[in-house]
Amino acid sequence: MNTFRLINKIEKSIINNSLLKLSSEILSYFKKKDYRFYIFVNDDQAESKFPLIYLVSYENSNILEERLKNENIITAGIYFGFIKKGIFHLSLEGAEFLCNHQTLPNSNKITISEEGEKSILYGNDILKSVITIIPPEFKKNNLFAVFNQNNEVIAIARATIDSSSFQNLKFNQKVAQNLVDRGYYLRKRQ
Repeated sequence: MNTFRLINKIEKSIINNSLLKLSSEILSYFKKKDYRFYIFVNDDQAESKFPLIYLVSYENSNILEERLKNENIITAGIYFGFIKKGIFHLSLEGAEFLCNHQTLPNSNKITISEEGEKSILYGNDILKSVITIIPPEFKKNNLFAVFNQNNEVIAIARATIDSSSFQNLKFNQKVAQNLVDRGYYLRKRQ
């Protein structure tokens, strides 16, 4: 059974709470702009255990609503993330959308070297040795959008240390855990 619909109040609250942890600028942006969040739930496929969240512009949502009356739609707009255990998890596409619309603050961005990009695209964590730019203040468990030297989002990572510990780390020690990266699409089972 497939369900593709607008999010409800509970789902909206989950998404807003998670985005607020990243930045209040994100919620302000969505209040000013006309976007709607949709949710896709597929009870039949084990692969899609968690509800998927999509971002659709207001103009396209009107067209989508008309089509939903007569068609079984499973995706529309930008894949923005998923909900798991009451927490919204941002997708790479969602992070890229936020970066392109300048709503993701610099405190949630790190840049890595070319060598680091290769390592991360193989699914490895982020080591001190590959970081070229990191925010001066960050806390353990903060989320980062990971950028390559071409300013492209290539991963989302979670800090494993506080900024106060960064200088004392050895060159090959982990700074952040790779949660999802562009290489995942190539590594996942087809």
